[in-house]
Amino acid sequence: MKYNKLAGIILWAFILNTIWEFGQCIYFYDMWSWSFWKSTIWMWIAIFGDILIVLGLWKITTLLVPPVHFYKPNATGFTILLLISFVAAVFLEWIAVYLELWSYNQNMPVVSIGNHQVGVLPIIQITLLPALSIYATSRFRKIKLY
Repeated sequence: MKYNKLAGIILWAFILNTIWEFGQCIYFYDMWSWSFWKSTIWMWIAIFGDILIVLGLWKITTLLVPPVHFYKPNATGFTILLLISFVAAVFLEWIAVYLELWSYNQNMPVVSIGNHQVGVLPIIQITLLPALSIYATSRFRKIKLY
């Protein structure tokens, strides 16, 4: 059966972002006053949003650098993906903080951008995990998904 490329990237984006989100939320977000269901639903929405971000960033990169694809991503494609991902990460995290979608506790390393404290870990997440998702998809393409 043929390897489904889109399913592969969604799978890796799901795995990597789930691990990242649950790992960092324990220590860095102020969610402890939220109800169980609110925090649980919010986490899963964040993970599925992260998957959409990964797919969007990959698609933008493929429009700018056509040789970037699932099977043999090249150094130029990864570099451009990382740069686009970094810009998107800073923008998306700034917007989330500006709209007060979440806040950080004292353990989150932050940088100031436009009068707002923006978390460094979410920026690292959105910068690196799209490239790691695509790398894992290309590296493990022989694994059958169904």
